[in-house]
Amino acid sequence: MKNVVQIIILLFVTGLMMLVSSCDHKPDSKGNLDEIIVFADSLEWVDYKDALGSHFSKIYRMPTMEREYVITRKPIEKLHLFQNRRNIVFLGTLNGQGEVSQQIRGILSENVVEGINKGDYFYIPREDEWAADQYVVYLVAPDKDAMLTRIYDLGELVYDNFKESYYKRLKKDMYSWGEQTEVERFLFDNYPFTLRIQHDYHLVDQSIEENYVWLRRFNPDRSMFIHWIPYEDSVKISFDWIVAQRNNLAEKIYEGDIVVENETDMEQVQFNNSPALRLEGTWKNPKHFIGGPFRNTTFIDKENKLIYMVDFYVQAVGKRKKPFLDQLDVMAHTFRTRKLDENGKQSL
Repeated sequence: MKNVVQIIILLFVTGLMMLVSSCDHKPDSKGNLDEIIVFADSLEWVDYKDALGSHFSKIYRMPTMEREYVITRKPIEKLHLFQNRRNIVFLGTLNGQGEVSQQIRGILSENVVEGINKGDYFYIPREDEWAADQYVVYLVAPDKDAMLTRIYDLGELVYDNFKESYYKRLKKDMYSWGEQTEVERFLFDNYPFTLRIQHDYHLVDQSIEENYVWLRRFNPDRSMFIHWIPYEDSVKISFDWIVAQRNNLAEKIYEGDIVVENETDMEQVQFNNSPALRLEGTWKNPKHFIGGPFRNTTFIDKENKLIYMVDFYVQAVGKRKKPFLDQLDVMAHTFRTRKLDENGKQSL
């Protein structure tokens, strides 16, 4: 396999690949941000579907199973109906006889075709191709076997690039409607942290004595709490410790929610440049017979000697829940701890 660096170079030379649009003003992109429209020749798509899905359609338990992204193939003759969608993927081969492959070949320069044959080039991401805040990616290989190999070998690079764009655009969408600046300032003035709060979330409960803040909105029901406790060397943060802490606080503010441990996983992550433990799984409430997915990130703020827990859940019966979790994740990642400068003034 060719050096990955050679493949990444294509990110900077995509101008050689595609026709430049002559229109400066583009309409807003349409559709759900978690939906990917795919254009691929029908006979080849049968083979590509599982390969692409292994990266973009991972399964999450919420507690019913959901795909990470919804992939929908459309025939190329309907491109004019879907070319303003938020996410579009084209798959074509240099030797393919189908319409998608033929159209892709028609816009490739000789140098790029040579690079594809050598294995130097494979995927070409394009932002705002036909609409604003749009992400389009072209996957091109010499033949079907090469396409399958490259999707499996390099698909995670394509996925990572798409995911970065997805969260960037999601954050832009979320805060385009405004935010709760008064609540943000209240947190900054009264607690050891703050975060950017979407316009339709509200501070429904707080406790200085028990060290938590609870934010919530409805339609569907979404909640986030931030909990903090003094850090001591004797505290050993583990899966069981995090579950116990969450269950204890949820008993008070969520009327008895508990973590479904056999449906919850833990991984080590980076959260705002700090090492953290992240739990992702499901919760249930035996009293009210309800449940849903949650994510919990726990980390140590050594400078202020605190352990933070940033936790959020979704309850959305009959709806896809991952998009709402992702929105909460964006808000969670705006979390910042409060510090004191040399003059004793608060800063972030």
